[in-house]
Amino acid sequence: MLHVVMNGQVIGDLGGLGRRLRLRYSPEAELEPAFVPLSVNMPATQPRWRGQRLDAWLAGLLPDRDQVLQHWRTQFGIQSLEVIDLLAHLGEDLAGAAQFVRDDRLETVLSRAGTVVPLNDDAVADLARAARRDTLPYDGDAQVGYFSLAGAQAKFALQKTPAGWALPSGAQPSTHIFKPAIPGLENQDVVEVVTMRLASELGLPTAHSQLVTIGGERLIEIERYDRFDVDGQWQRVHQEDLCQALGIHPLNKYEAQGGPGVAACAEVIRRTCGDQDVLTFARSVMFNYAVRGSDAHARNYSLLLTPGDVRLAPLYDLNSTLTFGDHWANRLAMRIGGEDRMDAIRWANWTQFAAEVGLDTQWVRDELIQMIDAVPDGLADICSSLDEARPIRDTLASRTAQWCEAIQRNVL
Repeated sequence: MLHVVMNGQVIGDLGGLGRRLRLRYSPEAELEPAFVPLSVNMPATQPRWRGQRLDAWLAGLLPDRDQVLQHWRTQFGIQSLEVIDLLAHLGEDLAGAAQFVRDDRLETVLSRAGTVVPLNDDAVADLARAARRDTLPYDGDAQVGYFSLAGAQAKFALQKTPAGWALPSGAQPSTHIFKPAIPGLENQDVVEVVTMRLASELGLPTAHSQLVTIGGERLIEIERYDRFDVDGQWQRVHQEDLCQALGIHPLNKYEAQGGPGVAACAEVIRRTCGDQDVLTFARSVMFNYAVRGSDAHARNYSLLLTPGDVRLAPLYDLNSTLTFGDHWANRLAMRIGGEDRMDAIRWANWTQFAAEVGLDTQWVRDELIQMIDAVPDGLADICSSLDEARPIRDTLASRTAQWCEAIQRNVL
């Protein structure tokens, strides 16, 4: 059994084995003013949860990389890759605020005790190289500093301290995520940071990211939006991605594989967050279309859960594919009006999209025109201000202008 802790409060426990896992909320925890459930799909109005929605939610805490999971199995000396066994070692620093804590660690976590192990630049560079080899976590002997970050791309997490970067454990959370470029995609890291910055400048709420070089390793540094500083103490904010919120297993994150489409995403956002966040979601779909961002599946949208409130989280993992080869990524992760082939999308598809997400057709048309008009110049300005990888920046700016010119003819 693992205790489920949020910001120093036990809210329940996780027990069982394999496909018979069950979540049990603590009756006392629900009465606390700061109580937040694990998921909008598993409210505390039902005290026990088991089955597909729980299994899918827990699977969403782990990486999509089999190599990482197999490495952890060997490192921790466990007999299986069951999620509860992995969380027994990795559950203290996850996306969101929930910590899954063993009996022997509970007193330490509840006392808000924790450690931060300072790292010099060489140690951070070692982490980057280990991430590329799928051999994280960092220290196999110390039994601290373990974390699990969902998704397919290699990444690791650290805490920013006044003295520099440190590896946190226990109640101490990580505050930043680092990602090396995807192997085989030259300068993918540059393209991602440019795409993220463009989204922010076009008014979309976006996680802050930048390129940094530490110990000779170039990395994307991302500020965690699910962490915040209160009087010098870092606190966790709970979150879940839209697959978790919809009870969909992360292996089915793409719509073509049975994952959520725009209608399902808009429905859960409207029901939990409100109409304004549906508008933000719709503009993000337009943005990904305008930059030819193929990987905007439901796991790349998240909800932030705070007491009495749910909001769409800032956008993350935005990436144009226009520099990754002439025939790279022709299909979208979620269809627009029943069509996922980017080159085949027409205005009729956007009309259907408006109906699917419950928005006014004229509003969709106006926003789409504005987005397509704004992307080329905005991206060119950002590219001209960067020092890194000039050839790839020039290619990105040129191809983006060509693509937006083409889709103007297709959809307007």
